[in-house]
Amino acid sequence: MEDEVTIEHEGTQYAAPYWVQGDTLTVFLPNGKQRSTELRGLSPESAARQHLRFYVGSITAKKQ
Repeated sequence: MEDEVTIEHEGTQYAAPYWVQGDTLTVFLPNGKQRSTELRGLSPESAARQHLRFYVGSITAKKQ
């Protein structure tokens, strides 16, 4: 199953598709990197959104 999460930060929209296979979530970040998480009961969308938030936080911290 492939879906996508989006967030907006300071007027910029960020999106990341994600894939769930079994209990493993893989998120494809805008910079081309991938992050994986064992869901263990977590919502795939929520977990994917956390990966995207962390990515956005890391790139905005570099700009400051």
